[in-house]
Amino acid sequence: MTAMLKEIPRKKMSITCAVCQHVVTHEVANLMLVVDENMTTHEIRQQATCPKCKAVGDNTYTVA
Repeated sequence: MTAMLKEIPRKKMSITCAVCQHVVTHEVANLMLVVDENMTTHEIRQQATCPKCKAVGDNTYTVA
């Protein structure tokens, strides 16, 4: 499911790196402070950089 961030401000987005399996969880409300609220969860996933191994866009995500 792809959703615009502004549609799910009270949710959390967990991104799992496919390279090293590192997991980062962000509150969507906090993400909207640093990116456009009209971005989709898929666009966030594509731009996400793993803080551990620095892989970009090679990940999966869940919204809960």
